[in-house]
Amino acid sequence: MARQIIILGAGISGLATAWFLKKQLGAEANLTVLEKNSRIGGWIQSAQVDGFLFEQGPRSCRSRGAGRKTLELVEALGLHKQIVTAHPAARDRFLYWKGRLQALPRHPFACLFSPLMKGWMRTLWRDLKAARGRGDDESIYSFFNRHLDPAWTDRLIDPFVSGIYAGDLNKLSIKSCFPLLDKWEQEQGSLLKAAWRHPKRPPSSSAFVRALERSSLFSFQDGLETLPRALAAQLEGTIRLNCGAQSLALNKNGVKIKLENGEELEADQLISTLPAQPLSSLLSASLPTLSAVLHRLNYATVFVVNLGYRQKVLKQEGFGYLIPFQEGEPVLGCVWDSCVFPQQNRQEGETRLTVMIGGTRHPLPAAQSDSDLLQLALSALERHLHITQSPDSFSIKSACQAIPQYEVGHQEWIHHAKEQMSAWPHVVLSGTPFHGVSVNDCIAEAEQVALQCALQK
Repeated sequence: MARQIIILGAGISGLATAWFLKKQLGAEANLTVLEKNSRIGGWIQSAQVDGFLFEQGPRSCRSRGAGRKTLELVEALGLHKQIVTAHPAARDRFLYWKGRLQALPRHPFACLFSPLMKGWMRTLWRDLKAARGRGDDESIYSFFNRHLDPAWTDRLIDPFVSGIYAGDLNKLSIKSCFPLLDKWEQEQGSLLKAAWRHPKRPPSSSAFVRALERSSLFSFQDGLETLPRALAAQLEGTIRLNCGAQSLALNKNGVKIKLENGEELEADQLISTLPAQPLSSLLSASLPTLSAVLHRLNYATVFVVNLGYRQKVLKQEGFGYLIPFQEGEPVLGCVWDSCVFPQQNRQEGETRLTVMIGGTRHPLPAAQSDSDLLQLALSALERHLHITQSPDSFSIKSACQAIPQYEVGHQEWIHHAKEQMSAWPHVVLSGTPFHGVSVNDCIAEAEQVALQCALQK
């Protein structure tokens, strides 16, 4: 008799998990993916607005590292011809520092002359002589201050962290946010030594993956939502939209799920890819202790303002820029989408920009008006890029409680959550609350979760 497996959430984690399970178990399992919203994809959303392609969430994936798993999935889905890679100009990245754009150096020789890298000899010496941490968790700020001039941490590391987590590096955990760097320190002490000695990864056996790994970033001709759409197409018949779970009841033989419409389902195996707060609510009655643990995870809210111009308004090319917190600006940064992926431009000479606002250190009310957000974005572009033209189109997305904050102690938090679930091996907790916020992280974890579930009897 086929196993009944239910997956909560049709974001990239839930869809990828279902796809890997279908690949591994085939007819041995009946899969159902429950999604409370009317669309799949979660925070990945590519919108066509007035002839512009706007990414209202994640817009690209890194090709290297965990990106290999994503590329292998892309190849398996037959999406080769829809892939687009970043324009070479996207290698130029900027910081808005001391009231102007400053280019980040692209090679070591350029560091000698970059105002952003002032004090590089002192920082190099500091890293080479840095004392290893005691092995305990610590903040990203504390970690980098041992290895870099503190001014570098504020100037260079802070905006980089904000660009990923929209969070506070004084609170975020080095072990959870950047585990590789923590591992390097434990092994070598110096990050520079560790990077130099880090063994190269063996090349992929796939010619397609090897070719794509030569590029830094990739997306799709019609936007990143192409990926969840393709997964959903291969999972046809297993996804139920507008079917939010209301409560979960666990027993030794499986799980009973009550839906918001009153329907009740039973499963031999349950996999949750939900954010921590919704999952906490579902478990409040059956597992109150675990519910309380899950409720403690904090999230960042980000407002995404997409702007489209039917003319060139940028005076230079590149990926875009981020802003250190010390600059006191109300926005996190801006991505120059039409420069990064010109293949996605729908008309000659267009400019597409995305301004990111909010985060844990720039909190705004969740009900912030679109007109206020638009004005914030346009005012920032006028100050930073001297753009005074009005956009021909715009789109505003409020990503409320979108990015989990892996604060110091997050590994202990995961341990507590998994400890509470040890008596219920047929329930698996996965997704962004636990092991990475990027699309690549979600897909890599999804494969591991599917393998784990496939091995269970």
